Amino acid sequence: MTDLATRIDGLTLAAEYLLADDRMIWVDEAACRGESDLFFAPFAERPEARVRREAKADELCKACPAAGPCKDYARQNRELGYWGGESESERATAGFAPTTPIIGRRQVAAQRAAAALARAI
Repeated sequence: MTDLATRIDGLTLAAEYLLADDRMIWVDEAACRGESDLFFAPFAERPEARVRREAKADELCKACPAAGPCKDYARQNRELGYWGGESESERATAGFAPTTPIIGRRQVAAQRAAAALARAI
């Protein structure tokens, strides 16, 4: 019976992934495609630079047909970055704080910076 339950759970899990793909069709309509630098902070970004970067991101979000589902996705998945016209801090204030601890974010940023440097060399 455990095998059957696992199999049923496996089928259910596969169905959830298929549904998730269908629900993410909004990504194809997103105005931000190819502009990820505006939506995710680089390593050691200064507060003034963040304000400027997020202002540019917000301009894209205001005109984006996918802003609503994008914002919902970020809230449901506790994403880092600027999504659907909303910053991490704005999502946190609304009760949807990212689940990645700050040290984790620093490590991810450091890894991204190292990868970018390696590509540049």
